[in-house]
Amino acid sequence: TSLSMVRTMADAYKVQAMAGQRLTAWCALHAATLGAAQALDLADEIGSLEAGRVADVCVWDWAADPVSRRRIGAARGLHERAFAWMTLADDRNLVATFVAGTARFRRAPAAPTLPSA
Repeated sequence: TSLSMVRTMADAYKVQAMAGQRLTAWCALHAATLGAAQALDLADEIGSLEAGRVADVCVWDWAADPVSRRRIGAARGLHERAFAWMTLADDRNLVATFVAGTARFRRAPAAPTLPSA
């Protein structure tokens, strides 16, 4: 396992796939956020972005590297983009982290590159 929730979601997808089950990006994201809060009986305090809730937030660049950029570019909708992020994202994709509303980490997003001919 990993301390990275994105890596944990990707691993959950792989485990489900080996068992012949399908884990959608939306189900994985729910399990990592509101589902986890519900399991801890803390859904009235954490787990979703709502007024009055406590939240730590990460900002992601879904296309920070060439592989992600190509996969995101080929995605046919938001779910495919979320799935690509879930399975491909790593520390290069993380742009900023906010803890209790305070920026704790910031990185400039990757500069766009022109496709090679």
